[in-house]
Amino acid sequence: MQHPLYLIGYASGIAGASCHTGEGPLVIQKSPFLLNMNLPLQWKKIIQPLQQQSLLRDDEMIRQVCLELAHEVAELVRYKQRFSIMGGDHTSAIGTWSGVYDTLHDQGNIGLVWIDAHMDSHTPETTESGHIHGMPLASLMGYGYGTLTSILHDAPKLQPENVCLIGVRSFERGEAELLKRLNVRVYFIEEVKERGFIPVLQEAVQQVSRHTIGYGISLDLDSIDPSEAPGVDVPEKNGLSASEVCEGLLQVMSDPKLIGTEIVEFDPTRDKAHLTEKLIANLIKIIANNDKL
Repeated sequence: MQHPLYLIGYASGIAGASCHTGEGPLVIQKSPFLLNMNLPLQWKKIIQPLQQQSLLRDDEMIRQVCLELAHEVAELVRYKQRFSIMGGDHTSAIGTWSGVYDTLHDQGNIGLVWIDAHMDSHTPETTESGHIHGMPLASLMGYGYGTLTSILHDAPKLQPENVCLIGVRSFERGEAELLKRLNVRVYFIEEVKERGFIPVLQEAVQQVSRHTIGYGISLDLDSIDPSEAPGVDVPEKNGLSASEVCEGLLQVMSDPKLIGTEIVEFDPTRDKAHLTEKLIANLIKIIANNDKL
């Protein structure tokens, strides 16, 4: 009998360009496109901000939901369960990989492949928009709000040499300078288009695996071209091909060093003809049972 894939919904859009990303996991949980696949899935929890948290600063509210997510993820990793996080805005990553770090840091470092149109590596000092969903990767490396860098452990959860970004095509100077200073490997969209997503993903996996005990994949749906994934709040033209992303993930899902995944930034109010919803269902299918589409 196949082991279930545990899903956790991060139903929060507090940090995003629109609060509607918080509705994404709720739509996916009830999606007929996903339910009709009869996959070995088990929803562990849907995490939502509490009403009283609205009295807090944004970073404090995000800390609360990320703390809850981190505890849930840590438990799954402790019992070696397969998991995937459904966002919500990309601050989910702070909770997800803080939870993984909590369970595994005594054994060694963890790596992360960050597939995204954006760098998400701002700090409060460099951000132009003020949106905290543009800061999670920096937070995981120990830069930014102390409320977010200290979740479960007051220590960086990721070392820069164990991080790769794929598909970047929109960024600001401050975050680019941070990643350059830290020598983080960034595969800009031009390189990905020239070489192909699959070879780039394989190379990135090799790098984040080299000095770690395992790695994760964090997929922002805005990495994919908006013609195929319109249900996002910050669409960027000239994105990745949905079919290439699916094929690339299919090839790495059986890797024993893959700890978990997350799919984020789905805004169902911006979707067209359920294109993004269907794509998410197919991505979950790949993660859940590695069947070919």
